[in-house]
Amino acid sequence: MSFEDFRYIVDQFPELERVVLHGLGEPLLNKDLPQMIRYLKARGIYVLFNSNGILLNARRGQELIDAGLDEYRLSMDGATRETYARVRGVDAFAKIWRNIRAFIARQQEQNASKPAVSLWFTAMKENLHELPGLIDLAYEHGIREVYLQRLVYFERGLAHSQQSLFRRATREELDLVQRCEQMCQERGIVFNAAGSATPLESLIRDFGDRPWSGCRRPYTLTYITSSGNVLSCCFAPFGHKSAREYQEERVLGNIFQESIEAIWHGERYGAFRRAFESDQPARHCSQCGLNWSY
Repeated sequence: MSFEDFRYIVDQFPELERVVLHGLGEPLLNKDLPQMIRYLKARGIYVLFNSNGILLNARRGQELIDAGLDEYRLSMDGATRETYARVRGVDAFAKIWRNIRAFIARQQEQNASKPAVSLWFTAMKENLHELPGLIDLAYEHGIREVYLQRLVYFERGLAHSQQSLFRRATREELDLVQRCEQMCQERGIVFNAAGSATPLESLIRDFGDRPWSGCRRPYTLTYITSSGNVLSCCFAPFGHKSAREYQEERVLGNIFQESIEAIWHGERYGAFRRAFESDQPARHCSQCGLNWSY
C-alpha cells in the first residue's frame, strides 16, 4: 500500500484510537511504513504491528524509534534454530535475535521508551516444550512481555488439528504452561494469551454453543486490506473455501469505491451483524473460539 492510499483511508476516520499496521505480510517490507507511523502519531493514535524481525536492521530500527511507534511485536515460534526453521520455513533464528538485541540496545542508548517490544509465541504440540527456553531468551534480550497464541488451522496447508493444543493438551503440557507462568512472574515478565484469557485458560476454556458471542469486533473495529477491501476483522481473510465465498461473505465493501461511513452503515455490514447475533453467523465467526481466541 502506498502512503497516498494509506492517507486516503486514514483521513476518512474522524476518530481513531488504535491502528494495527499488519495484515497478511511483513510490515517492514513497506518502504513508506515510517511515514505512515508518523502520520498516525501526529493525530495521537496508538500504533503497533507484528513482525518476524528479519528486516529489523539498524536503519529500519532507528526509523521506527524516530517515527514514534508505540509497540513492536516479535513473532517467534521456537527457542532453537532447528525448531524455528521447521515452523517458519526459514533459517533466520540467529539473525533475528541479533537484530532484536541491537534494537533494544539502541533504545537504551537513546533512553527511548518506545516502542515497547513484546514476544508472540504460537504454541503447538511440536514447539511447546521450548517455551521455557524462549522465556529465558526474551529475558536475556530485555523483552518483558510474552504472549501465547493458539495455533490456527483449517485442515489445509501446513497447519492441522493434530498440532493444536486447544482442548488437546495433555496434563504434562498444561503443567508446563503453569511453570512458565511462574517463571515469568519470578523474572518480572508479563505473560498473557492473545485475547481475554490467561495462557492456561486459552488452551482449555469452554466457549459453549455460541463461541463467537463474546466478540465485539463487528461493532468496534474494522479490517482494511491493501486493496481496500473492508472486512469484519483480522480473522476474515482466512479459511474461506473459494474466492466466491471470500467476496460474497467476507468482503463488506471497498474503501476506494465508497466511503467507510457508507460501508459501516451499509446493507452488507448490517446483514453481517444480524447474522452475527443469530445462531447462523458467517462461517469465520462460527469457527471463532474453536480455531481462534478472543
